[in-house]
Amino acid sequence: MAESILLRFLKGGLIDVNGDDAKLDKIGAAAGELASGLRKSPSKAVAYVLVAVDPEVDADDPVIVEALDALSKHWVTYVNTFSGTPVAVARAIVLEGLVQAATDTPSVGAAFVALARNAFSVSVPSADTAAWADVIMEIEKDVDARAEAEWAVPSSISAPVADLKVPELTPLTVTADPTDVDHLKAGFYAAAGPHYVDPQQGQQLASNGNPHSPHNNPVHWAGEFGNRMAVSVAEALDTAVNGLTVGNADLSEPIRSLATGVSEYVAEALTAVAAATTGLQRRVALVWWKESLFSPTRRVSYRDLPPTAAATLMAFDLHQQVPVSSPASVVAFLAETVMSLPLVDTEQTYAVNDLVELAQTEKSLDMARGAGELLTAVPEGRGPVIALIAHCDAPASRDRSAFRRLTGVPDGARLTLAQWACWVFRELQATSATAASKASRSSKRRSRG
Repeated sequence: MAESILLRFLKGGLIDVNGDDAKLDKIGAAAGELASGLRKSPSKAVAYVLVAVDPEVDADDPVIVEALDALSKHWVTYVNTFSGTPVAVARAIVLEGLVQAATDTPSVGAAFVALARNAFSVSVPSADTAAWADVIMEIEKDVDARAEAEWAVPSSISAPVADLKVPELTPLTVTADPTDVDHLKAGFYAAAGPHYVDPQQGQQLASNGNPHSPHNNPVHWAGEFGNRMAVSVAEALDTAVNGLTVGNADLSEPIRSLATGVSEYVAEALTAVAAATTGLQRRVALVWWKESLFSPTRRVSYRDLPPTAAATLMAFDLHQQVPVSSPASVVAFLAETVMSLPLVDTEQTYAVNDLVELAQTEKSLDMARGAGELLTAVPEGRGPVIALIAHCDAPASRDRSAFRRLTGVPDGARLTLAQWACWVFRELQATSATAASKASRSSKRRSRG
């Protein structure tokens, strides 16, 4: 980033170090310490953002105290420089820490953008906001780019190259009966002429075959010879073929091996297709959800609920259907869905604290409150609005006088139902993105049981 938040606050007159660069470096070191803590524990980002974007945050807020504790490690005498608690300095430290962590910790960046967008919707533009608003936009570009890549629908899908190993086949075993040479000789002798001399006996013997001799009657002899030789050779071949025995080949293992290879390749190819079309499947499912106006968690039509409850439940249901990394267009999609409800007056606004009270008691939101309870802590210091809804039995959640201190939302802030749904959705996304591991959430769930 071209210019740090600290310099922006300094140039805007929001903090003053009397021209001492060494003091500015110490403030920067404190910001670096908070950034390191955020990288290790991204769940801190929610409270950090809600404090950092609020110029009227209380001086005793836990995040302000934490930032000044970090500063005191590098600048022990800072209290002597400022007339009171330097809240603006603490906020600058927190903002700078958030910006540093957001560059290499996507969950922090996503929470930073989502919660800052909420703050923009109820805050009045000021010199304070101008110092960091464009920084949010730069971070939002990176967050949106990552989300768009996750939701993208590819123009083509690359299937893995088939690497099938052809199994080795067991050679066939073939056996044959020995040829009857004496029988074959007798047939050849009979074809050759009426008599022959046995080489072993040395005497002339009758062949009982061809009556013609080649030198006396060669034409008739040739005909008789051909016929008898053909019969003799054919008999010998038939006997040889009939005597062949071919052993049974065991192809079960090669076939099983080949089938396994083909199955693995098909499974791998289907996995590649499924991964590549996830974005498309998600978009199709959301269009179906919007058109049906049916809550998949409550199994009820949004038309059958009070508009305030329907808008809040829509935010929760959409949060359940999409990954924590979602393009900005998803928020706009939610707003359009809320405004499509026939009983929603798109121009009517509601006090935010009234919407919170309604969500605390609405029966149809019990599942949403349970999910929010796992994502947020009982309200003490600055936190998201959904914490007051989720922990509705906590005394602080019902204390209207503590609303501004706990949420940073001005008491007179008003939103349309579409804006309110987007607010709740962003908070759910931000808290989910920075929440602790699933294992720790599961153990927390078991402890509540």
